[in-house]
Amino acid sequence: MQLIRNSSRAFIPALLVILAYHGVMSSLGVATFTAQQLPLPSPDQAFNIFARRVLIDASILFAGHRLLRSFGISTRLAYGLMGGAAMIVGYAFALSNGLMMWPPLPGAQITAAVLPALIGMIAGSIYAQLAGYEFIAPKSTQGAALATTRLDDNFNGPVRVRSSMSATMIAAIIPAAIFAVLVLPLFALSMDFTDSFARINWSEVVLKVATPSYLTVVVLLVTAVPAAIVTQIIHAIARYLNRMRGADYAMIGAGMGCLVALATSAFLFLGFSIPAFAIVGATMGGAYRRFAGLEPLPLPEAVFATDRVHLVAADHASRQGHRVFMNR
Repeated sequence: MQLIRNSSRAFIPALLVILAYHGVMSSLGVATFTAQQLPLPSPDQAFNIFARRVLIDASILFAGHRLLRSFGISTRLAYGLMGGAAMIVGYAFALSNGLMMWPPLPGAQITAAVLPALIGMIAGSIYAQLAGYEFIAPKSTQGAALATTRLDDNFNGPVRVRSSMSATMIAAIIPAAIFAVLVLPLFALSMDFTDSFARINWSEVVLKVATPSYLTVVVLLVTAVPAAIVTQIIHAIARYLNRMRGADYAMIGAGMGCLVALATSAFLFLGFSIPAFAIVGATMGGAYRRFAGLEPLPLPEAVFATDRVHLVAADHASRQGHRVFMNR
């Protein structure tokens, strides 16, 4: 039986996704106070809400991982769904206990749960991908010795890159993530800290800090679906060309980015859009390959062997052409 490992190294990237989400939402919540001309919460209050939200969601995500292990469930789809459910539970708990910087508008509470659910699915998928599997020998019901898995029993035939919705979702947020990385320093440079602490206009500072978060969410909403479509096209081209390396996916992604830049040449300057879109496309292709993983190439029908001497090696011709060979 194979299970997802307990891995702190894999949990950290999943936690960073949750941290980024709550950081964006907290900055937007604080900016709402300024927009409504209400007194800003103190730094301690804002940090307390942020830290408690992160702790709640991370705890539920870890508890969901332990629950799936107890039931022997180790599929990436299950971990993606578990991550989404964990974030929804954390969102509902925060909403009912007043742990939100700015609660959603009346009548939009359910709609506001869509974004945390997507973030949770990405976090759960990242953990399952990076943690990897461990093989647990099942206990015999008759009290016999534990069964062992021989190394040469593992599949060593032809493989292909998986078609993964979780990897597609991860790749689809890359344009917004790159936009945020580029925009944040520009807004930081535009802020003036030469005044004394007492004379700083904190409303203006809050708006400047929140503007990159707001623009990132807007870019994510606008580019998520087109980026997912482009990612699937990259995957389809790579499969057709029988390419499985991350570098191959990155090169195909860069080519797709150049095509998108040419398609939008009427709106953007090609001297800037072609290299920018090529970098974004290459990153999307490489990220999809990294998180999609491999799967066995499907054969026409199942093959059953009654003796180990009948098994063939990975480089045997029968694995490549599925032909019938006479044993004379």
